[in-house]
Amino acid sequence: MNKLLVNTPQNVQIEYNIASVGKRILAYIIDIIIRIFLVIALYYFSTLIPVKDKWFTYGIFSLLGFIFLLYPLVLEILMNGQTFGKWLMRIRVLRIDGNRANNFDYFLRWVIGLVELYLFTGIIALITIMINKKHQRLGDIVANTCLIDLNPKLDLSQTIFENISNTYKIRFPEVYKLSDRDINIVKDNFNIAMKKNDYDILLKLTRKLEEIMDVKSDGLGNIDFIQIIIQDHYHYHKDK
Repeated sequence: MNKLLVNTPQNVQIEYNIASVGKRILAYIIDIIIRIFLVIALYYFSTLIPVKDKWFTYGIFSLLGFIFLLYPLVLEILMNGQTFGKWLMRIRVLRIDGNRANNFDYFLRWVIGLVELYLFTGIIALITIMINKKHQRLGDIVANTCLIDLNPKLDLSQTIFENISNTYKIRFPEVYKLSDRDINIVKDNFNIAMKKNDYDILLKLTRKLEEIMDVKSDGLGNIDFIQIIIQDHYHYHKDK
């Protein structure tokens, strides 16, 4: 599986798995099915309105067309880079630099998608995705985005523990106060915070660790502090 490696401003390397071509195609098919059912349902309800003329009919068909076309754009904005299809397949739109995509990024993906997905029946998009190492279609390339797989959890051993020397010295010996269950909770929440760039979670984790261990973060940033605590816990227990 292809990887997306991102260096955060704190110089911590985060690794994401790129969504596979198969998952992207399945998510797209699911969304198409949902859109078709949505349009059919709305059209059915419109036929129940007793008073209508040709302008009403034109308006209904225009509305249904807009709903069909705007579906991915609106949902990606409202669902933070996901549609119902992407949500079911556990994939999400993310910027190549690791940040959340913004509304303009979603708009660029959508506009280019109107051409490559509808005008050319998806052939261009499929070819581009298959030959691109990050599985990007043209809309992704223009918007500088890609789709990541949310299923595999971030493996901290590939990031935090990758280059730890055997001469590592524990900085916070109070780490003995943390149980395995505590550190697993810290790891899980750290993963979530780093994936979402949620610095509020990181701050809360730091404050909770300071409280439990009765220490101060000693001027370290939240990410560095949590990273050191996880490293300390690992080395404190690895030979026990």
